[in-house]
Amino acid sequence: MTGIPVVILLSLGAAVVAMVAFVAVRKLSKPINIDEHQTFIDAMFNIVGTLVSILLGLLVASALDNYQSLEQTIDLEANAASEIFRLSRGLPSDVHDRVQILCQKYCQDVVDKEWPEMARGKISTDVFVTYAKLTETIVKFKPHDDGETNVQASLLQSVQNLGDCRRTRILALTNTKNQVLLPLLVICAVTVMLFTFLYVKHVSPLQAVLIGCVATVLGGNISVVFLLSRPFEGDWKLKPRGFELNIKTLHEVYKSGLIAPPPGTVYNTETQRLEFDQAEAVPSKAPTTTLDSNPSIYSSPMPAKAIEPVAPSASKAPASGQKP
Repeated sequence: MTGIPVVILLSLGAAVVAMVAFVAVRKLSKPINIDEHQTFIDAMFNIVGTLVSILLGLLVASALDNYQSLEQTIDLEANAASEIFRLSRGLPSDVHDRVQILCQKYCQDVVDKEWPEMARGKISTDVFVTYAKLTETIVKFKPHDDGETNVQASLLQSVQNLGDCRRTRILALTNTKNQVLLPLLVICAVTVMLFTFLYVKHVSPLQAVLIGCVATVLGGNISVVFLLSRPFEGDWKLKPRGFELNIKTLHEVYKSGLIAPPPGTVYNTETQRLEFDQAEAVPSKAPTTTLDSNPSIYSSPMPAKAIEPVAPSASKAPASGQKP
């Protein structure tokens, strides 16, 4: 976050606009007899103020709850990726090397590619492709004993959790419920400010300051709803802390030499990042065919096998005295 926060700018801007509007209204409008309409103004102001306060409070609470729930979902997605990486060590070496490479690539692509794209309201295709390959590798694995069967079952659950969390994160980009209600909040705030103008008979600095304070509170609440409804951009944007922690932990482990990087990856000490060098070229005992690795299997027909004619067996003539 750089510069003055948006909340402060919007709050101070609302206060300035309210004070200028107050002075303009009192200068240009005709004075009214407040004593004559005091009872009616009080009743209407109580109704409008109560409704606006309830609506504003509910929207702020809903926006904050959605923001915190989304933040927790992002952390759960990162935890699922780390679980897949750890559990993959129970698989054969060729499979767990491929799974670990895909896990690392998923975390790095989320941080480097998808998060900047989400700030612009888009998603990264590379992350989806990596997730699809990770799912395919685990689903198509054929366990050889009960231990590998249990590991695969746990991996499938973690992969499902990873996909569900990512889906929730992507759906948050299209959630415009609070943004649609923002114009209504602005109209309600303007209505409240107009009611406050009616209680002032003469323009004075104290009255202008008090009206500015009311506008600051209203503007601050509206700006909070505005920022919380845009969780991937602005001053309060969510950050991929869990994925960054996963990458940092792996780099510390590789740097210390406790675990060697999987085949196809090289740890760069200068950038402190894993560099993928032909990450997909992982040796495997039983090569699998993916949907995009060999498209000829869908276009080329199976060669017809020639059917050899069967020679009829020569029937022996029945001997004399024997029934045919």
